Order: sequence, then structure tokens, then C-alpha cells
Amino acid sequence: MEKKKTVKSDAEKTEKINFEKALQQLEEIAEKLEDGDLGLDESINQFEKGMRLAKFCREKLDEAERKIEILQKGADGHVRKKEVDVDDGTGEIKNEDDLQGSLL
Repeated sequence: MEKKKTVKSDAEKTEKINFEKALQQLEEIAEKLEDGDLGLDESINQFEKGMRLAKFCREKLDEAERKIEILQKGADGHVRKKEVDVDDGTGEIKNEDDLQGSLL
């Protein structure tokens, strides 16, 4: 019996990748579009793919923000929003003790 190949849409492919990979692809698309070497149809295709990737990245960032807010919830149940001091070189949080709190 012959197996049929199914073509996955870009939306389905986006669900299978992680944030970093999506961001990398988005940067590559931006570079291609900025170069101006693509034809009109390919430019539109790349732009549409970029928009889907941007939406995916925004959703992942929103999800991460919600998780951080949960982790920062104080004993009184209120979220204390504060600026996080991040090391520019490593991207790590400098004062992790400031972020401790109850999970719920």
C-alpha cells in the first residue's frame, strides 16, 4: 500500500519549532526582504511567513511573561512587578533572589 505524503502548512510547522528557531527564521526573512532581491510573489510569501513567525514569537513571549508573573506573586497574592536586572553579556538575571515568591 502506498503512503500519501501530506504537505504541512506553515502554521503547522510553526507549532513544531521553538522560540529561538522561530526568531532566527524571522531574522533571515527580514534580511531577505531588506536585500530586495526577491520577486514580488516570493516577497509576499516571505512576508506572510514572517507575520506567522512574529505572531508565534509574540505568543511565546506573552506566555513567558505570564509564567514570570506567577513566579513573582507575593505571599499576599498580589503580583509585584519589578524591573529585572539582566547581565548584558550572558543574558542571565543578576539578582535572582528578588524574583522569589510563591507559585500561586
